[in-house]
Amino acid sequence: MYEVFADLHIHIGRTKNNKPIKITAARSLNFENIAKECVERKGINIAGVIDSASPYVIEDIEEFLKQGDAKELQDRWNYI
Repeated sequence: MYEVFADLHIHIGRTKNNKPIKITAARSLNFENIAKECVERKGINIAGVIDSASPYVIEDIEEFLKQGDAKELQDRWNYI
């Protein structure tokens, strides 16, 4: 059994290009900042992004992967 730290209810406030996603969330809550905060400071292994269906958030996630700042897990069940 693995111990996993997770936050499964994260809202994104803005995109990297400052497009609003959730108006009441802080402007600094974009995908990149959230992902880095999860990994670097909080030690979170799994983050559930509530707004991940937004086309703008999807663009930010794809860009984050393209830059090599994160990688997609090929066989996610081997990590649980």
